[in-house]
Amino acid sequence: MNHTEDQIIKTAGSITKEEYLVNVEHNIMTNTLVLESSHPFPGYHGSNLPENPVPNSIYLVTARRYDGEELLRKGKKVKGMFPEGSDISYGEVSFRGSEYQFIRARGLDCFGCIPKLQEVLSAEGIEFMKKKKFTGDALIKLRKYFPLERIDDHIFKDQSEPRMHYFEIPYKPEWDFFKKITYYIRGNIENYSYDAALGALYLRDIIDVVRIYGIDLTLEQMQFIRKKYLYELAHPDHLQ
Repeated sequence: MNHTEDQIIKTAGSITKEEYLVNVEHNIMTNTLVLESSHPFPGYHGSNLPENPVPNSIYLVTARRYDGEELLRKGKKVKGMFPEGSDISYGEVSFRGSEYQFIRARGLDCFGCIPKLQEVLSAEGIEFMKKKKFTGDALIKLRKYFPLERIDDHIFKDQSEPRMHYFEIPYKPEWDFFKKITYYIRGNIENYSYDAALGALYLRDIIDVVRIYGIDLTLEQMQFIRKKYLYELAHPDHLQ
């Protein structure tokens, strides 16, 4: 495809992924529930993930459910107080039969930034859930804005996070089926290390996508991975 201005897309959407969450015990407001992803891209096994001297994805769990637009506006208002490139979004996490709303912060440069973020959000009227034990795999639905470049008819590259790609799929599969085919595909192609999640993008119509995280993935590799997913989605009995 030739590069044209209309291939740059800024849109809202969501990502659904599974992460292992743990309590943040220190550098938080007293008696609040703050979670951290211990491995934000569990399917990726390359050597380029950062170590953990700074926070990974931080989830500030709210005491009640807020309007999503309200959270995005408050996040935008406080974002300028934190490092350039930091990202504040929101979503829901399902854990052991219960669902919680959160504000996610990514790109903070120190754990000491967490109570500062909580304080400024609290001043904006956000109340946080009281601390409770919360450790294990959880299903996360993250709602955010995406700056994308369309690099092929059905493939997009994230302009703010170049290790992220998205490709269109014909329907949204159930999470357990998606996990199953992802495990199968990754185990049957060599020299491809990537993490996968489900997503939705709001273009002219809503489209379902797979989000791929990987280092230096080429368009040809993305086309190859997409072809594998399309086959498995079209043949749901293949792995029975």
